[in-house]
Amino acid sequence: MSGIGGLSFGMVTTPSLGMAQAKSDDDSKPAGNAAVDEFLAYMKKTLAERMADAWLAAHGLDRDKLKAIKPDQREAVLKQMAEELKQQLQQATRDAQSGHKTEKTEAA
Repeated sequence: MSGIGGLSFGMVTTPSLGMAQAKSDDDSKPAGNAAVDEFLAYMKKTLAERMADAWLAAHGLDRDKLKAIKPDQREAVLKQMAEELKQQLQQATRDAQSGHKTEKTEAA
């Protein structure tokens, strides 16, 4: 089979296969699958958004509840969140560094 500019592509069925897969995926997807939708929404978030959401949940809050509280209280909550997340990241960095040093000394 000849291709463009003398390049051979063999049997190229990807476009028709892609369309068939897209159609079958849409047909097989249960309508309103909340778990899948929730997972996809979660995966679209940045790491910072995921960390903030996890912190809020651990403190009995979510973004809507945070928006609903008074501005001065919201600012205090956001300040506390920033401080605690910063501490968690610093601790994770220390743990990773000490684990890395331990691996090097064990290998020696």
